[in-house]
Amino acid sequence: MKRWIVLAVLVVAITTTATIAVQYLPEDSSSTGNLPYPAAPTSTGPKPLAVVEGDMIHQFGLAAQQAKIEKDWVIKNDGEADLILTKGPPPCSCTIADFENGKETITLKPGARTTLHLIFHTNDYNGTYHKTATVDTNDPLHPTLEFAGEGTIRPSVVLYPPEPTINYLEISNDQDDHRHSVALYSPDRPEIKITQLVSSRPDQIVVTQEPLTAEECKELKIVQGHRININVLGTMPLGAFREEVIVKTDHPKKPELRLTVTGKIVGPISASPERLRLVPVVSRRGATGELKLTVRGQRATRFEVEKKPEKFKVEIAPNDHTSLAGQYQLLVTIPPGMNPEVIMDEIVLKTDHPQAGRVKIPVDVAIEN
Repeated sequence: MKRWIVLAVLVVAITTTATIAVQYLPEDSSSTGNLPYPAAPTSTGPKPLAVVEGDMIHQFGLAAQQAKIEKDWVIKNDGEADLILTKGPPPCSCTIADFENGKETITLKPGARTTLHLIFHTNDYNGTYHKTATVDTNDPLHPTLEFAGEGTIRPSVVLYPPEPTINYLEISNDQDDHRHSVALYSPDRPEIKITQLVSSRPDQIVVTQEPLTAEECKELKIVQGHRININVLGTMPLGAFREEVIVKTDHPKKPELRLTVTGKIVGPISASPERLRLVPVVSRRGATGELKLTVRGQRATRFEVEKKPEKFKVEIAPNDHTSLAGQYQLLVTIPPGMNPEVIMDEIVLKTDHPQAGRVKIPVDVAIEN
């Protein structure tokens, strides 16, 4: 009987000891079997304090392509311990941030200051941007300082509308003038000057310039600019045209711009088809192409070949298939034996019609062996 009592007391004692031991084990000891490391004590000594003068996001506004824009920020140490500053990695090759001494890491004593210099190369970027530069510090309140530049980049010289091609589509020679205008200005040089305007057909495409009005500048959100006026005269030869206007400026980065002027002049004489296209032409055989010329009002008209591709034979005769006046055939003969080449030229016909002095017909021919 005593033996059972002693055994019961022993079991109770062992159970109590195990319970106490479990209460002192860490919560995650069942998974790792290791005690956790104690947290690092919080420093109570002197600390640095990084202070930046001004806004850390700078608005550069409107800038031109291929330009360099810069900004300086002053960083001070208003703390009681040394402030260590280290440059972060650059976000791209176009953005460079440097301390005034050019070092990657600098130390500022309490009360000292330094300058962070940011350079942003606009390159050929077009549109809005947000470029950043970071500086890591040992300031517990500001472990990372982020600086940023924002703005909009536009070409050095801007045309508005921005399309470099002015397409008149189809215009009639019944009217003397066919006018079109574009605006020109510079984001970084508002005082830009147009030094010369050159037309590929100065007798039939007249180009002039004048300052934009205050209302037009306000609409474009610019200080000043120029209006370029392009006038295609009704004396242009009938048919499709593709000409060029060269605008020369005093801007060092954009001294020249080129505008393409294209369209089709229609009048009392029409060609069907509008273009002579022979592809391919076998060199040893040659080829023949035919177009029909129609004069409005059935007016009898005299034609003379003023221009044609070399070695081509061009003949004009009344249309034998109709009795109506004002109907003609244009016959083009390519002789055999011509060298293989691609010919993109035109045939120009001079007429005695009072409203159609010339008719222009594009020519596309590919000669092969």
